[in-house]
Amino acid sequence: MGIFLLSNPTSGGSSRSHSWLDSARRHLGEQVGCWTEVVVRPSEDITALATALIPDAELIFVAGGDGTVRAVAQALINTEVPLAILPMGTVNVLARELGIYALDPATTIDIGLGAYTRCIDVGVCNDSIFLLMCSGGVDSATVSQVNADLKNAVGATAYAFAAFGALATFTPPTVRITIDGVMLPETDIFLFAVGNTSLYGGDLKLLPAASLEDGLLDIAIFTAPILPASVRNAAFLPQLADAALGRHAQSDNIWIYQGKEIRLESDQPFLLQSDGDLSITTPANFTINSHALHIKTLTA
Repeated sequence: MGIFLLSNPTSGGSSRSHSWLDSARRHLGEQVGCWTEVVVRPSEDITALATALIPDAELIFVAGGDGTVRAVAQALINTEVPLAILPMGTVNVLARELGIYALDPATTIDIGLGAYTRCIDVGVCNDSIFLLMCSGGVDSATVSQVNADLKNAVGATAYAFAAFGALATFTPPTVRITIDGVMLPETDIFLFAVGNTSLYGGDLKLLPAASLEDGLLDIAIFTAPILPASVRNAAFLPQLADAALGRHAQSDNIWIYQGKEIRLESDQPFLLQSDGDLSITTPANFTINSHALHIKTLTA
């Protein structure tokens, strides 16, 4: 049984990212001697690559962003092979959630080789998994407008630029949401999010009560008030400010729930982003796969 490093060179995109990974490789060699790297080529199926490693793997390091981590996790669900993250993406939300973001290469490798492993929940939406959040509305419209070259140049700031453009032209969809068999009142929304983690897009605690290990999905619904079209979308900004300040409960237009089975329907289909990737269209069904993935962490 061996130790593998699956690396995605398209993640991050900066010279600093590449030098960080080179340092991680050197430390891994110093610690274990023999290990194998598998480099993802453009358009290659990352889940298939990881699946092929499982019979020979005792541990798989993943050097990439949240999308790469999710693709490897798809292969490792309900196996005994743990995943160790080397955060190389633009934002690395899961690494932030686990407290292993912004550490030096040697420490990150040592965490992967260490004794602490957590068995975390995995969300499922229409047969696709997510580790962080699956959401739609202004945010999925934003993701669709992010310029790849700008993202590589300025990182997460590219999303801020895209968000202003998306909000200016956004039309809130009308949705029907059912949580564990109970249907909520039909409403127009700015944002709908179902997640396993509290953090969203970096340091924003969109789902403050979310846990990776509680067997529940957390839901946030930012409802769109009935206002003239010319000013309606501006109402999203104070809602976002309330969320950023942790005042979800004080906002009449932010609904927070928990559940195990959620269904989202809409009058007109719209895209959802799953861990930063646009891959799903409504209607959408969400479930939770409890304690399905072994992942290396700082503490148990």
